[in-house]
Amino acid sequence: MRGAEAILSFVNFLGKRMVLKHRREKAYRVPELDLKIRSERTRREARLLHKAKLAGVSAPTVYAVDEYSITMTYLRGKKLGENAKELKQAGKLLASLHNAGIIHGDFTPYNIIVNKEGLHVIDFGLGFFSPRIEDRADDLITMLRAIEGKEAFLSGYRACRDYDAVLRRKAEIEKRARYQ
Repeated sequence: MRGAEAILSFVNFLGKRMVLKHRREKAYRVPELDLKIRSERTRREARLLHKAKLAGVSAPTVYAVDEYSITMTYLRGKKLGENAKELKQAGKLLASLHNAGIIHGDFTPYNIIVNKEGLHVIDFGLGFFSPRIEDRADDLITMLRAIEGKEAFLSGYRACRDYDAVLRRKAEIEKRARYQ
């Protein structure tokens, strides 16, 4: 599978089927800059996945990281739908990430896998660490624009320590021209 930043493929690693995420070269970038960006993003994503798990968020387990690739567990399931119970749980997951200082960067139903074990957050490729309320509000807006069950999601997101501040900033951001 090919995404904007990486190519995903299945590999056999330690006798198990895993996913290899390889950040591909961008020909439009200066080669030295491209190498640096791909390397930094790969390492950052591996750290984010690890920190997410420490925060109690189910995410792929990283087994190996090299310069531009991550080998991680393959999570089977379907994307998050509009089930109120699952949306509430997804809200709790985003709150846990934000409480740990993790900004996902693309928290949408397509990056939440639902299976019999529960909900799992994937693809931290646009993520970063930040304590800023603005960044949390942007993350929240991304999800709320992608779902209809906003109330169910927000009921779970109430677990965010800065819930009120994030909602106030969300309202401010939405008044800006780019959201109108």
